[in-house]
Amino acid sequence: MRIKKPIIALFLGPAVIIYFAIFFYPTLRTGLMSFYNVESISSQFSEWSFIGLDNYVDLIHNSYFTGSVWNVLKIWIIGGALVFFFAFLFAVIISSQGVRWKAFWRSLIFLPNTVSAVVLSIVWLQYVYNYDYGFLAKLFKMVGLNSLAEIQWTDDIHLFISMLLAYCFGCIGYFMLILNAGMDRIPQDYYEAALLEGANAFDKFFKITLPLLRDVFRTTLVLWTITSINFFVWSATFGLADPHTMTPGYFMYLRVFGNSRSVYMDDAFNIGSGATVGVLITLAVIVLSSLINLFFRKERLEY
Repeated sequence: MRIKKPIIALFLGPAVIIYFAIFFYPTLRTGLMSFYNVESISSQFSEWSFIGLDNYVDLIHNSYFTGSVWNVLKIWIIGGALVFFFAFLFAVIISSQGVRWKAFWRSLIFLPNTVSAVVLSIVWLQYVYNYDYGFLAKLFKMVGLNSLAEIQWTDDIHLFISMLLAYCFGCIGYFMLILNAGMDRIPQDYYEAALLEGANAFDKFFKITLPLLRDVFRTTLVLWTITSINFFVWSATFGLADPHTMTPGYFMYLRVFGNSRSVYMDDAFNIGSGATVGVLITLAVIVLSSLINLFFRKERLEY
């Protein structure tokens, strides 16, 4: 039965209109803003002043912005290594035969993802990293590691690593579930056939599990790239505009809306500069995601 084109347009029309309204038009407007001096978000196009690439040049020479880029690169690389190591480790353990209460362990590890990032950051700052009564200070004193107990986890030296560890803790469960679901999709027949051929646990892991998880790895890496490049909430709640925890996403927010307690206040309400940061974030996500897909470029595995 052939469906008439007007019927197709009737069902696709609302989705296309919504897409243009909430994604395409704002993206196009933001891209245009990056080439103009814009004094207000609500300014009409006729009120904008064209300045070419000045916004991009200013950002390149802005030490706060370049510092935020280095911070987000460290989150992407170091944080990614931590998250995927523990997420993959937990996924392998839970997927192993003989492990009981698998649903319980999945739920327990995923639990931090059900809590708001703002709430989690407050818990870490007040009840884990606090120098006077925090969990880490009490734990280190209890086991006799007084030198570690004396560390000020929220000072300028340790603030970034403290934020990164707290953030990674909250991300492990999410990526563990994705990896675990990928492992559960692998047919057990492959492992049984390998066992009959005399394969040991390492052979099955490196020659069956890892190759068949290639598409899952690609998906998780792209998701991690998008998440880390758009890092915002933890930077806002942990550092309160501290340069040590600044990321491009929060830098963009401060450029557009400002913060009276911020060292960036002199550059606040620079809408064009904020739009430029948004464009650069979008380009970074597109480029890195494309490179990841290129690296994993092979025929899609079906099993």
